[in-house]
Amino acid sequence: MNVKLNVLSAGVLFFIGQGISAQKVKKDTISTKEIDEVLVVGYGTQKKKEITGAVTSIKAADVATIAAPSFEQQLAGKAAGVQITSTTGVLGEAPRVRIRGVASINSGISPLYIVDGIPIFSGDIGGQTSTNGLGDINPNDIESFEVLKDGASTAIYGSRAANGVILITTKKGKGGRLSLNFSNYAGYAMPVGLYKLLQTPEFIAISNEKRSNAGQSAIAVGTEYNTDWQKAVLRSAAFQTDNLLSASGSFGKSNYYTSIGYTKQEGVAIPNEMTRFSTRANIDHQAFDWLKIGTNLSFTKTDYVGLNTGSSSLSGNVYNAIKQLPNTPIYNPNHPTGYNIDFQDPRIVGRWQNLLQAGDNITNIMYVLDNNKLQSGVNRLIGSVYADVRLYPFLNYRIQVSADQSQTKGFYYYNPLHGDGQGGNGEIRNDFSDYLRNNIQNILTFNKTFAEKHNVTLVLVNEYQKQKLQSFYGGGKDLSNTFFNNGVISGSMGTPQSGGGITEQGILSYAARFNYNYAGKYFLQASVRRDGLSSLPSKNKWGNFPGVSAGWTVSKENFMQGVSDVISDLKLRASYAKVGNTDIGNYPYLGLFSNLKYANYNGLAYSQIGNDELRWETSKKIDYGVDLALFRNKLRLTFDYFENKISDMILDAPLALSLGVPNNSISKNIGDMQNKGLEFSVDYSVINTQNFGLDVNANVTFMKNKVLTLANNNADIFSSANNIIRAGESLRSIYGFEYWGVNAANGNPVYYKADGSLVQGLVGKGAYAVFNPSNPDDVSKAANLSALTDRKVLGSSLPKYFGGFSFKFRFYDFDLGTTIRFSGGNKIFNATRRDLMTLNFNNNSTEILGRWQSPSNPGDGMTPKLFFADNTLSNSTSNASSRFLEDASFIKFDVISLGYNFPKEALKAIGVRSLRIYFQAQNAFIITKYKGLDPEMESAGVDFNGTPRQRVFSMGLNVSL
Repeated sequence: MNVKLNVLSAGVLFFIGQGISAQKVKKDTISTKEIDEVLVVGYGTQKKKEITGAVTSIKAADVATIAAPSFEQQLAGKAAGVQITSTTGVLGEAPRVRIRGVASINSGISPLYIVDGIPIFSGDIGGQTSTNGLGDINPNDIESFEVLKDGASTAIYGSRAANGVILITTKKGKGGRLSLNFSNYAGYAMPVGLYKLLQTPEFIAISNEKRSNAGQSAIAVGTEYNTDWQKAVLRSAAFQTDNLLSASGSFGKSNYYTSIGYTKQEGVAIPNEMTRFSTRANIDHQAFDWLKIGTNLSFTKTDYVGLNTGSSSLSGNVYNAIKQLPNTPIYNPNHPTGYNIDFQDPRIVGRWQNLLQAGDNITNIMYVLDNNKLQSGVNRLIGSVYADVRLYPFLNYRIQVSADQSQTKGFYYYNPLHGDGQGGNGEIRNDFSDYLRNNIQNILTFNKTFAEKHNVTLVLVNEYQKQKLQSFYGGGKDLSNTFFNNGVISGSMGTPQSGGGITEQGILSYAARFNYNYAGKYFLQASVRRDGLSSLPSKNKWGNFPGVSAGWTVSKENFMQGVSDVISDLKLRASYAKVGNTDIGNYPYLGLFSNLKYANYNGLAYSQIGNDELRWETSKKIDYGVDLALFRNKLRLTFDYFENKISDMILDAPLALSLGVPNNSISKNIGDMQNKGLEFSVDYSVINTQNFGLDVNANVTFMKNKVLTLANNNADIFSSANNIIRAGESLRSIYGFEYWGVNAANGNPVYYKADGSLVQGLVGKGAYAVFNPSNPDDVSKAANLSALTDRKVLGSSLPKYFGGFSFKFRFYDFDLGTTIRFSGGNKIFNATRRDLMTLNFNNNSTEILGRWQSPSNPGDGMTPKLFFADNTLSNSTSNASSRFLEDASFIKFDVISLGYNFPKEALKAIGVRSLRIYFQAQNAFIITKYKGLDPEMESAGVDFNGTPRQRVFSMGLNVSL
């Protein structure tokens, strides 16, 4: 097993913790506060001990010090059933959040995010760089997270709940005198690792061996330079800082919380960076005994600087840098630009002394990064006003009106001299996106206890939501001068361009929830929601989404009293619900027309065939759970078994070519899929005295996904060159050829056919022959390797298990802790590794040194004979193969930190209530067999030339006055 340790020093391992509170408690006192706490649920609150669904609550204080551009990255490993991964180190890229698996094939798979009752936009929100919609919420303003996982807890959100719900509560004023708080961290980020590439001497030998084996002359010449292009495009110390000043307290009958924040983060990839200014004002006012009014208002201005990160783009930062010739320089003072650009072909990086230009027509990546511009600027307003009216002591009415408006300005400029813009003599574009979502909620809550033991809560909801997304752009090619590189100027381009679009969607909803419990012992909860969605045809526009759950607190039974010192709490839970998915597009059921230009004429063309039978995608979810607390609540365990049957998934059903239908397909409800699994979590307060504390938390989830039904009699869907969607298999399984190895007699790659026989690719000839291990020299019998019949499912791209482990240790005023995440049971096709075995005139990874050279020197048995430009056959570049298939399992030390709380007695003299400093390492190191940089750098199980994830070392402080 390879252990990757890329920490600054071994001492960093002691910088452990995660905002651990140094609160001192009396010796041997066991608190039941967590059992009695109130959690936020859909359209209300509920005591934790009364919850009958699968809900995980996470306090923001436990993750607040984790340096992250958006809050969802802080939640990784904190909740069973929730998998959060960052697949790249590019700032602005949204992490991937899955709650109990993937719940659709073509529709949305992200959770619904609710902030203070406001359903907000998530995902990319426009511009010319990645713009994570969740990055506009300052993590320091958040008080708590509730993750609703099962059907019953999410059913109150009906059609929007298929992928789970994350409820976010921001901080509020809690009364009392003015309290000022300042938090800050500053640190440096670096790539998690670099690819092991050939140095100049090895590069020259390998490049010329490729040529000589092909009967061609040597082309690699010159040893003056040994340039590390990879390090040139990545920052080894990217500065990052976050600052927040907040004030809270009360004034008369008003409570308030206000904050102002500033975040500046450089990414590990040049020139990527993010700057965020945020403000928030949460105000509650008790106007009368029966009336409370308030507002939750935030404004954020976020600016991103991005770059071309295309995995196969000529100017993609990593794709380009790892292919550059190491024996060439970055700069050339003799070139008019000052950069090493080829004099014979200005599209391509300079060849220097080499006798052939670099393969794949790659550009000088540093010129591109220094001269091109990609930018996005987001102005985001999220706000609500509300009124709570107490009609009777047991009856409350609440109205909330909210809006989420995101306005994004995008800009890109491609320099005309070299790189992306060279072919069009430069290109420039300004665009503007306006995302607006309005939401109105009317909530009536009845809460009353009858005969002291019958507790009843009834919630009625009416909700209206409408969103409008509109955008336009202007730009063009053929720039008159490089001076015009800061915005579109009329007349500065020879070929102007413009465009735009508008889409709308509306939802009208009615919902009800009934909660009953008898003496806190027997619980019943039922809910139903009726949603009308504009994205569906009239006859299927409305859908009903019921949910029901029940619970039994066994520990309150008389027969359990004798073991109460051991079993503090034992509750059994069960739930069932049907929920939906609204993220199916805006007009999937309509026959649509779109613009079309024919010669010099503008017109309309049929672009989508309609289907007035289209209906909801639905998820039927069941959950069985056990909550157990032992030894006066010191040890708390939770177990859940869940199943999720997704039905009526909207897929493209093929139509006859003769019909002339766009894309030769029609959208239909014809797909079914299933997720099922087990969740375990444990919280153990091992020690809790005045001067010592040790708390341990762990969770693990076991998951299985299976596609059940597909269109066209379960016809396979090839979602990419490397993935397949097949009935009976997990979603987007890795699909390709099974690799046997190298024929030691001649260096040919050998593959299995579907019938188990072996064929060898004849290097340099583009053909196949039968391979007989007992007679390896025989290549006389022609054969074939068919992409249609000889490929097979190589493995699942979805993990079969994942989880996290954390501990918090307190010693007097010091605190120490760590979070460890793990995942496994899935495979990754390492397409980057394959790309680094290229047989063109480009650099390679050191793996290529294990190539076959002769029968007496067969190499590593996996790397065939080198032959110039023979990528398609030797490396099977058109299809995945098991040669580059790897185990994706890992154990990752995600957060390690050490903190110190200054004694309160010493702080009183300077008027400070509390002061804590901490040191922290994030993504510190990983234990894995994976040969790539990080097994989380994958999309659909494929790792292909992604920007490395970041490792961060930081120091911070929290001070309260």
